[in-house]
Amino acid sequence: MDKYILVTGANGYLGKYICTYALQHDLKVIAFSFPHWASVKIDHPNIQYLDVDISESVLNNSQVQNLLSSVEIAGIINAAALLGSSDIEKNRAVNATGVKHMIELAEQKGVKKFVQISSVVVMKEIKGPYGITKLEGQNILTQSSLDYTVFIPAMILGPESLGINRVLKNVFRIPLFVPLIGSGKETQHPIFVKDFAEYIVKAVLSEKANRKIYQIASNKVISFKGLIKMILEIEKKKKIFVSIPVWFAKMLGGFFQATQKVPVFTAEHVKGILQDSNLDTALLRKDLEFKPTPLAEALAFTLKEINGQWDYFLKPRNEKIVKL
Repeated sequence: MDKYILVTGANGYLGKYICTYALQHDLKVIAFSFPHWASVKIDHPNIQYLDVDISESVLNNSQVQNLLSSVEIAGIINAAALLGSSDIEKNRAVNATGVKHMIELAEQKGVKKFVQISSVVVMKEIKGPYGITKLEGQNILTQSSLDYTVFIPAMILGPESLGINRVLKNVFRIPLFVPLIGSGKETQHPIFVKDFAEYIVKAVLSEKANRKIYQIASNKVISFKGLIKMILEIEKKKKIFVSIPVWFAKMLGGFFQATQKVPVFTAEHVKGILQDSNLDTALLRKDLEFKPTPLAEALAFTLKEINGQWDYFLKPRNEKIVKL
């Protein structure tokens, strides 16, 4: 019987990189996809896609059962998440109940390994609906009997990242000036998306990663203002920083969230920016010999790939098929 890994959110931003890394290393993939405003699927003989809504129980999904009846699942990677919604129940349906449904599937199919993609917001004092429900999902998994691995990342840095493209739009849309929420002293600790995908797949295959929670980030903690300065330096631009009151930024974020399908930023993003991100990767280095791409190198690659087209990555677009 063929052995596969199962990836949820497989046609999303991080999911695409996870599937790509797995396929490039001769692993076979069952890919749960879901309608996505920037869907990407891979054309490769060793990946099979199936549209699955994990907010609903998959135990009685005949398509899932038929597909999984002839394969062995070595591990599940849950990269599915609801983003950009202020409705806590909609968030909970995917970010918490969805985890429960995938655990039930793992138990039904005898799959012991389960990798959960969490978020740095679960560690922060102030949480919005996304952070609250991501923590609920994480706790559901860690209270199970599965050989779980949980990854806690901060900003995921890559060409398709909403986070970095929102920053770029903010930095470059106004000539001469960069609007900065508050002082910009709060720290960021991004992780390069290619590194993240690599260690997610490695965790599936490593017993050392069983029942562990890993924080994952780059080699450098940097202030938000420092990140913008690094961007300007790479792009060989000079600008003046103008401080924007926090209350006004939150109001704008709420307006964008209510009126835009892919908000420029939301009130929850403002809350996140105003809280430090400083992750400890020591355990990941010890168990899986984690060696991140230097932040300057990862950022330079990302900016080169975006090539000034941040608006493209912030707008809904037709599904893309990539041949691998």
